[in-house]
Amino acid sequence: MSESHMLPSGQFTRQQAEAVTRRYQNIAIEDDQSSHFRLVVRDSEGRMVWRAWSFETDAGEGLNRYIRQYGILRASSC
Repeated sequence: MSESHMLPSGQFTRQQAEAVTRRYQNIAIEDDQSSHFRLVVRDSEGRMVWRAWSFETDAGEGLNRYIRQYGILRASSC
């Protein structure tokens, strides 16, 4: 994942999360509470491998690690 498509290491915005979900088919916004939400990474079999709330202090850092390892690019993003 290029640096321009990575989440910031800390908290992230809905706009940043939506950019990631458009690029990867196995990453989704879940538990949407309007003001905050969770971004979830799933493996190729649909099992959750990592999730983080948008307001967590180091949310992006953990998510970026799992996105690099498990992220499945959408065909239109290749």
